[in-house]
Amino acid sequence: MRHQIINVGLIGLGRIGKMHAKNICEKLPLLNLKSIADPKPDLEFIQNLGGTTLHEDAQEIISDKNIDAVIISSPTPTHFNLIKKCLRNNKHVFCEKPISFSENEINEIIDLMVIQESFVQVGLNRRFDEEFILLKEKIKEGLIGKTQIIHITNHDSTIPRFKFLKSSGGMLFDLCIHDFDMLTFITGKKIKEIYVNGSVFIEPRLKDINDIDNAIITLELTNGVLCTIDSSRQTHFGYDQRIEVFGSKGMISVDNKPNQLFLLSDESRTIKSKIKKSFAERYESSYVHELEHFYKCIISNKSPIVGPKNILDAIHIATAGTKSLELNRPVMVER
Repeated sequence: MRHQIINVGLIGLGRIGKMHAKNICEKLPLLNLKSIADPKPDLEFIQNLGGTTLHEDAQEIISDKNIDAVIISSPTPTHFNLIKKCLRNNKHVFCEKPISFSENEINEIIDLMVIQESFVQVGLNRRFDEEFILLKEKIKEGLIGKTQIIHITNHDSTIPRFKFLKSSGGMLFDLCIHDFDMLTFITGKKIKEIYVNGSVFIEPRLKDINDIDNAIITLELTNGVLCTIDSSRQTHFGYDQRIEVFGSKGMISVDNKPNQLFLLSDESRTIKSKIKKSFAERYESSYVHELEHFYKCIISNKSPIVGPKNILDAIHIATAGTKSLELNRPVMVER
């Protein structure tokens, strides 16, 4: 495999954009962050990156013939048009999820990828988490026999600002979409049916936009495996991320990552280290690994393991889940 430096541009310098920028500059030497575009950039942050050029207009990056690929971490409503412009300018694209909430728009991107001979990798970063990859491998090896039940716990530590929630597409499309994708990733099977029971306990204004902040989701895979997802927008105690897979020969699970491997017990108390506070801390290494994969795909001219077709499948599941919530009954996933 060739080892060459790839020039990339970054569009959007919010929380995730800053994380990508920092990872590229500190941990990914074969990616060169040539330019950043953001209408209201954090100038102090950019100055600390070194020789990165700043633009207010994303088109400056898209039109730059010296940039090989673009990372899009701007607000969700901008993703579709930015991806199209990048592909038409022969740029490979890494885009945070979701690339669109529309099936027609995602299919348009898929068709454009073929025409332009460029690819889009979608930021479903949990596929690159070492523990989840190991979980998938052990299931495939038959370590727990035939899979019967899967349970996912996905609790955010702090609910996002309401401004973000209004444009996020809703809890099922924003938070739970990772879990829908993870079920298909670790099993290799699609989701056949979904039933969502959800409510608002944290942010009352969500009722005005027909959204929820807590949910219990029951799903059935095409091979009959039963799954549950327990999801909440806020814990107050940390970023609670667990998966348990029960099979005919045993059980395998991935538990929370603590801040430290610290446990104190004496005659009057037991003290254990708290769990990671945010997604950026819990999945820190996965964000590096997904960009490493992006780089390898560029230089080897191979398609990424996660792209528009994967997010389209997750969107189908979230759409069926929304319908289930409205009708208060199980709904088949249409594709």
